[in-house]
This record gives sequence, structure tokens and C-alpha cells, in this order.
Amino acid sequence: MAEFQKCLGKRYVAQEAPGKGPAGSTWLFRDSERGWTVSVTSTSLGLEAGTYVDFDDFVSELQQVLGYLESVCEPHTEVRLGVRYINRIEDERLQKRGIAFFVNEQLAGPVGRGLGNQLQHSLCELRFRERETWVVIRHGLIEPTTYLLDFDHFIEGERDFSPPDIVKRVNRFHGLIERLFVWAVSERYLKELKVGADG
Repeated sequence: MAEFQKCLGKRYVAQEAPGKGPAGSTWLFRDSERGWTVSVTSTSLGLEAGTYVDFDDFVSELQQVLGYLESVCEPHTEVRLGVRYINRIEDERLQKRGIAFFVNEQLAGPVGRGLGNQLQHSLCELRFRERETWVVIRHGLIEPTTYLLDFDHFIEGERDFSPPDIVKRVNRFHGLIERLFVWAVSERYLKELKVGADG
């Protein structure tokens, strides 16, 4: 891991002690300025970004990290690849205006209207096959003023480890998740988000 850390450079700082998980030790390297984390175990690599300029920014970093992993650890196979977005709508209006103000009524379903605005908690998981991949949507009110939209797109099964192929699949997974997010939120809330991003 010392050699891998050298490749990451000075931006990523190793955490004080590796953690323990199901796969054994986990080494964490954090870029505190950007809020990005690289995590490595004996069987996995993760890149987590709290925020980024655009997805090309994320993919560029992923390409570099995969290159470092390939040169240092020489992995032969990939058995699972996933892209996950965890979105939290935190807004006091969830209690006053209800879920359907923020979320597509088809997704909100029976809790979107008709049962009042006093709902305190709800959580649902939808799991779909998308060709050879899986798409999982977890959503619901996790607090009276916080709604979760969690999208997970992944593929399982053994393949040759190929950074260019991984990047292609990551881009494809991101594209589907982005379309799902646009569908999942209401048109009026999406307009608010666009105004906030432009302003």
C-alpha cells in the first residue's frame, strides 16, 4: 500500500489506521480539500466523491486510480463493478407540501398523496434487471424533512481486469442513473435545482 500511496500523490493522505471489514483490512486515502476518498481492500477498490465539477472530472480521477492499481497490484479479474449515487433531499417543505412536491408521483406511490402529510418514515427498494446488469432504487422518507434517492447500477460476474472497459461501463451506468434521477424528481423541483445550479 505504501507504493500505491506514492502513486496517489500528496493530495491523498492515508488515514491513521486501516479499518477492518468483511474483506479484511481497509486502507483509506482521503483528499480532504475535495472530500474524495480512495478505499482499498485485498479484494476491492472504491472511489467516493462528495462533490465534483462534472462527471468527466470523476472519470478522469477514476482512470488514474485504476492505472495505479494496475501497475502496483496487477489484478487479473474484475468480479463486480458498480456506480452508486446517494441523494438526500433535505427540505422543511416535505412536511408541509408532501412528498409529491419533490418526487415523481409514480415513484412516491400511495405515500405521495391521499394519506396526509404526517408521514414520518418510509423506505422502499426496487430491483430491476437491465440486460446483464442490475439497477436498484432505494427511496423513501428517512426523516420527516429528509427524502432519500439512492441509485445503484452494477454488474456481477468474472471478467478480465481492463481499465478502459471499466471506464466505459462506468460512463454507461452513470448515464442511466442520471436519466433515472431526472425521472424520479418532480418537474417543479427539478426546475428549482436548475435555478440553484445556475445561480
